[in-house]
Amino acid sequence: MLAGPPGNQWYATASSFTPEGLVAAMNTALTDPAPVIRYGDDLRRLPPQAAATPVRPPVPTPLDVRRAQAANARSTVALSPAGARPFIPAPRPPSAPQVPRPGHSR
Repeated sequence: MLAGPPGNQWYATASSFTPEGLVAAMNTALTDPAPVIRYGDDLRRLPPQAAATPVRPPVPTPLDVRRAQAANARSTVALSPAGARPFIPAPRPPSAPQVPRPGHSR
């Protein structure tokens, strides 16, 4: 398959081992006239005959708002009571040097 204007072409191959359903799905996607969402660098590389239309982000649903609030509630740090001292772990003793075992090398 080869698609696109010269200098900005897209190319794909399929072998006889490629599932027929995958080839059919790729052909359907390539011939679909519906707009394709593109981001960042894709927009800068569009051919001159392409039309780019900005899309507004969707308005959050009440469920989206509740999920965000729940995530923020779980990620906040609890304040320590007044006068409480922070926990500081005791220093660890130095580890013993590693001695190679017979028959093993590093």
